[in-house]
Amino acid sequence: MTNFVDERVLQARRKIGSEMMMLMYYFIVISFLVKVMGFGMGLEDCITEFIIMIGAPIYQNIRARQMKVILGDFRKKSKASTISAIFAAVVVMLISMWRLEGSIDKAEALSSIVSFAVTFALARYGFAHIEKKRARKLEAEYEED
Repeated sequence: MTNFVDERVLQARRKIGSEMMMLMYYFIVISFLVKVMGFGMGLEDCITEFIIMIGAPIYQNIRARQMKVILGDFRKKSKASTISAIFAAVVVMLISMWRLEGSIDKAEALSSIVSFAVTFALARYGFAHIEKKRARKLEAEYEED
């Protein structure tokens, strides 16, 4: 006898799993921030969280490419979301630098913040541009079929 699963049940399972993955990811990010900013731990003390924070999005993008799907709608990315993400990261960096007080030079801190903001914006817009091109290519491929 064959085991058939109702499509709605399968879709609900996938949605619950996806939501759980996002909750766990946010928990790991919060854990990393608390350890670094609250307890003053270094990267070597939080390496597991760091690897998961970097590895999960990379894995997700690799699998999306393998399965030939676009996970995000990069056509609607707003400048406000980029600016708010940079602002949040800069605030976190300022708080962590404030905790280190005398050990970081102000010029070094400013150059770190500016270089992060520029690199983040370029990476985000570059990735969005690449994904837009890939989405157009996949749409054309699916239209041919």
